Amino acid sequence: MAKKTLFSFGKNWSNYTKKSLNEEKINSAKQSLLNYLPQNEYQNKTFIDIGCGSGIFSLNALILGSKKVISFDVDKNSIKAVKILKNRFNNLIPPQSNWKIFQGSILDDKLVDDLTEKGDIVYSWGVLHHTGNMWQAIENAVKIVKPNGFFIIAIYNKTSSSEYWLRVKKFYNNSNKIIRILLNYIFFFYVFSRRFGSYIKAVILRKQKLFKLKDLLNVERGMSVFYDVIDWIGGYPYEYAKFDEMKDFVEKLGFQLVKAPTKLKSPNKKIFNRFTFTYTGNNEFVFKKKDKN
Repeated sequence: MAKKTLFSFGKNWSNYTKKSLNEEKINSAKQSLLNYLPQNEYQNKTFIDIGCGSGIFSLNALILGSKKVISFDVDKNSIKAVKILKNRFNNLIPPQSNWKIFQGSILDDKLVDDLTEKGDIVYSWGVLHHTGNMWQAIENAVKIVKPNGFFIIAIYNKTSSSEYWLRVKKFYNNSNKIIRILLNYIFFFYVFSRRFGSYIKAVILRKQKLFKLKDLLNVERGMSVFYDVIDWIGGYPYEYAKFDEMKDFVEKLGFQLVKAPTKLKSPNKKIFNRFTFTYTGNNEFVFKKKDKN
């Protein structure tokens, strides 16, 4: 097999920012931030976005009143995506906003030293498990949180199918472009079909009003089903941890869990569970750093 290549999240984000992102999705992403902390916690604070991707959450931190936002990503294409977003939606950015955008890695000790205890809110959703050294990335990330500051992260849940998906991701990234495109559409059709079936069932049971096509193509946090599918299949490096494993690790670094918007189960190792999407998503955590005094 050919030498593995790492997945470029930035190229995916650039396509999403150019073709799919709109103000409705930006507002949806803003609501997800408010699911972690109330708006007053963002106001006049420094928000650091580790692995900023498209920049949609950095933008919303500014909209929610953060006085300074620092956005960085290891992928230069993600930085291009953030700049595209900034230009497209410049009208949403409050006057005199301080938004610093640059390429950088949370595994860079110098960068971590420069940012140590600079963030009132440090945000890294679905990023640190893609660094290739997840536990070290988490240790570095917590260093840049101020005392009494918040650390918001989402990490892939460990399930009986995690090893299977690791193999799928390796295969995807070692395949040629035609195979990758084919896999994108196969998995998209599979995910779309499942969503369609669930939606029809909800309509029949009168739990949901008649659906609109756009509702099937969008997901929470301002994301898109199609681009999320590509992100999922291609997302390599890929690490994972059980909820309690992550909670204990971060709390030992001087934090306290104050909220867990999403807590997934870890199903037992039955044959079918080894090849399923079930519970493979992100556990979400909001930690607060203890005061040194």
